[in-house]
Amino acid sequence: MVYRFESYQLNIHRHELLRDGQPVAVEPQVFSVLQALIEHRQRTLRKDELMEMIWPGRIMSDAALSGRIKSARQAIDDDGKQQRLIKTVHGVGFRFVGQVATADYNATVNAIHEYPRPSILVLPFVGPANSQAVLPQGLAHDIITGLSRLRWLKVIARASAFQLSAVNQTFADLRRVTGVRYCLSGCLELVGPQLAVNLELVELSDETVLWADRITGKLDDLHAVRADIVTKTVSVLELHISANEAQTALLKSPDNLDAWESYHLGLAHLYRFNDRDTRAATALFEQAISLEPEFARAHAGLSAAQFQNAFNRYPGVDRDSSVGIARASAERSIELDPLDPLANFVMGRSYWLSGDSHASLPWLERAIALNPNYAHGYYAHGLASLMASQELRGYQDATQALSLSPLDPFLYGFYGIRAFSYLADEDIHSARQWAEKAACQPGAIAVMDLMAAATCELAGDPAQAQVWLGRARARKPDINRHYFFEALPFAQGQVRTHILAALTQLGV
Repeated sequence: MVYRFESYQLNIHRHELLRDGQPVAVEPQVFSVLQALIEHRQRTLRKDELMEMIWPGRIMSDAALSGRIKSARQAIDDDGKQQRLIKTVHGVGFRFVGQVATADYNATVNAIHEYPRPSILVLPFVGPANSQAVLPQGLAHDIITGLSRLRWLKVIARASAFQLSAVNQTFADLRRVTGVRYCLSGCLELVGPQLAVNLELVELSDETVLWADRITGKLDDLHAVRADIVTKTVSVLELHISANEAQTALLKSPDNLDAWESYHLGLAHLYRFNDRDTRAATALFEQAISLEPEFARAHAGLSAAQFQNAFNRYPGVDRDSSVGIARASAERSIELDPLDPLANFVMGRSYWLSGDSHASLPWLERAIALNPNYAHGYYAHGLASLMASQELRGYQDATQALSLSPLDPFLYGFYGIRAFSYLADEDIHSARQWAEKAACQPGAIAVMDLMAAATCELAGDPAQAQVWLGRARARKPDINRHYFFEALPFAQGQVRTHILAALTQLGV
């Protein structure tokens, strides 16, 4: 076993203390003091315990132990005043308080094999010197818990992650010891009445910073701030890691992609929302399934691609066939991994294609329960609620989705939910505002152009309604009100009544 702290390594196999790779001369009993304190660093060692470990079966004076403690401190550049690494607990004993990383001796010679799937290490956060350690550690632990809900991402457990420190380890060390691809570190600051957290996501293979941000909040509402930091961080990491996996896969020959690379590259194509990329996504998900037939997420991805084929009625698509594949693939994904939020998401959405929005709600509610940070889950639940019932609204779901993923590829949908909700509440002005905002988002589908046209017509602006209608027809010449309600099967109520009246007036 090798223990690393600051610039030191305590190699138990070789009975050797190194500083920056160079040997440090220590007497055997001093080495034993360091070994005992580090191996039992989770608690304070009583003086009698420590004496028994160093001089088993012998009676020694306190002075002899104090001499060895002093020598141990000198060997690691510590002293009784600083107590930076070895702390005296008066009247009890001693405790090693430095951050320690552990590795098997063989792991320091041979690199650990990397995980075949995306993996991440969340290091213990660094806090202000005058703050309690529980807050930075608690934030890191909550982020680990949140990330563990992402079924496609392997997350190093807290018990192992918290033995490591970004201060005392190079990125190469972290990669060698853990075998992970990504590392998240954080630093807390107290700035007057505010708490600030600086976060950094690094890809360990080439030490590239993929994302860095600073999140702030008021200390007087610490619980809300902590929840906000965790949800934002988990959501952003999901997007950035998935995008980086897709970019890495893009650089490889299609013939050399494994199942996970095919899946992530398929996602990148899927969220471009056009027929060519949807075909590419379909082929990549099918390739992932052929490589790994029991890969639940690949089946979910295929369901999502076929949903888009049926929903958008892309040229050359047999809608009935796509509807059937979307449902069957969703069912297979659920069968393989019923706890995967994406599997439950695609299962819920598959009911939209048959006009049964109400039946989708339990599946979408389950997706959110499995991952409370799932922006797409809130988006789909909000829209399904509006389509299923005259009484339900989607304001809260839209707000939650936008908060979790402000740059999401489904952003047009997040805004669209607000537009539909305002329309249900007879607020035509706000409905128009959000509908036009939705239609302007990158990747917005032609249905949103039609929604913008309808709300402009309802707001008494037929000229602008014609502009949006012209854009919808330029993108999809056969678009009409039947297409709209087949894609978005709203139940009888204000939303359906208003949109139908407006599109009829427009001659659609």
